[in-house]
Amino acid sequence: MQFKALEEKLGYVFKNQKLLELALIHKSSNNISNNERLEFLGDTILNTIISEYLFVKFPNEKEGLLTRMRSHLVKGETLSKKAIEIDIIKFIKLSKGTALLSETRKHSILEGSVESIIGAVFLDSNWKQTKKFIKNLFKQELANIEVDQEFRDSKTELQELLQSKKLELPKYITTESNTGFDCKILIDNQKFTGSGNSKRHSEIAVAKEALKYLKSKNG
Repeated sequence: MQFKALEEKLGYVFKNQKLLELALIHKSSNNISNNERLEFLGDTILNTIISEYLFVKFPNEKEGLLTRMRSHLVKGETLSKKAIEIDIIKFIKLSKGTALLSETRKHSILEGSVESIIGAVFLDSNWKQTKKFIKNLFKQELANIEVDQEFRDSKTELQELLQSKKLELPKYITTESNTGFDCKILIDNQKFTGSGNSKRHSEIAVAKEALKYLKSKNG
């Protein structure tokens, strides 16, 4: 498989092409040799490098705000957007069934692929090069981040909305699927569902759907 076009968009040329190839193998395609371990590594590295960036850029801000800023920058929505920008989906190896999933259901796969590529870059190079790669990949988001933005995720926003109305908080029921995690909640006798590449992402996705419903109902 030719990865030259993808490497150009990533701004990084792999010395070991096998690492990039592995980073693009979804577990639906190969249950033994896939990108899950690289995804785990990349997620940790991404969070650490973004944390360091925010710590240095905002020396007077407290831990709580820095945490919300980091969550905003590395959330699934941002990672999916990055994956779409660099057209990763063309290169990911999926099972036939998974390839037929809707674009929304593929978002968790896209999120994971960005993290696995970050893990692959680290193994292919070093910490300094990986930091440069991440800063370049998130250049626009890092340039735009400011302390006066709204950084609550959908789950936090939903919790605050329900508490303000003195309503019972929902119970998040999460199950693992072939493509990540599925979550469901019940609010106002309405069932909402969401998916993500982690339990947290699936909970945020389902909370977002519930918020849309509540806001339209009250609007």
